[in-house]
Amino acid sequence: MKKWVENIYERMYDVDYSHIVFTLPRDIWKLIEGKWDCISELYSATFRVLQETMCKSAKQRITPGMIEAGHTFGKDIKWNVHFHSICTEGGLTKNGLWKSVYFLPYRMMRLKWKDYSLKIIKKYAGPSFEEQITLESVHHQYGDGFDIRRIKGKMKKKELAEYIARYIRHPAISNRRIVGYDRETVAIVCDNKNNQNETFTVDSFIGRLVKHIPPKGFQVVRHYGIYSKKKYVKKKIQKDRQEIIQNYSGIKCPNCGERASIVFIWRTNQGDKPPPEKIFGSKISDWVS
Repeated sequence: MKKWVENIYERMYDVDYSHIVFTLPRDIWKLIEGKWDCISELYSATFRVLQETMCKSAKQRITPGMIEAGHTFGKDIKWNVHFHSICTEGGLTKNGLWKSVYFLPYRMMRLKWKDYSLKIIKKYAGPSFEEQITLESVHHQYGDGFDIRRIKGKMKKKELAEYIARYIRHPAISNRRIVGYDRETVAIVCDNKNNQNETFTVDSFIGRLVKHIPPKGFQVVRHYGIYSKKKYVKKKIQKDRQEIIQNYSGIKCPNCGERASIVFIWRTNQGDKPPPEKIFGSKISDWVS
């Protein structure tokens, strides 16, 4: 686990990140139980939702990055499909510059997630009357879309190691949550805050565990966008000039309290260091507009 986290950490760019969770309504969990091809397509749908929404906010085509793990289990080890994703807050433009995007229209995301996921699930749902009625019912019941939540945002790269280990790479249940075993029954902790435990027979407990084991070759953790194997290139991120101006123009002077304004731009092709005093600041015209 430690080596895996270190490898992922090294791949990640030094930008801000969000932890976003994509969930599905309880009513359709059973419809996709054990259908790993369906779950595989749902992985791709989450990135499609993120990228399309982020491009809308950025008002241009950008490619974000996403590292995602699909979980098929809840705290009680029941079948509960949801996706934990570590997403960049922004993406690369076609010119290779970084465009930050923090605000996301979540209503749009939820509606897209509902639309794309239901189309995928319908392909794998059975022909029975009950399953078809369930899908129609969910479609009308969730008029605002399926739930998507940003658990935490504005995370720096150095904060991600713990997050990745906790949410992206963990089993259906840890040893510390198994609090009782008498050869016939197993007791587990389902809710630490309310001290809620649940007890199963040994066979039932094992049965719940094995259903969450994916088939051989199934990728539990996936990389999309700038982190995909096809597109990933380790390089230093360069922010576009508009974003740099926006970041610095809002700074307040610690003495007078007035907001700063841009008075000079030092182009990158003129060197990486600040401009020398003989170029800027030596003439009164530098300070008066």
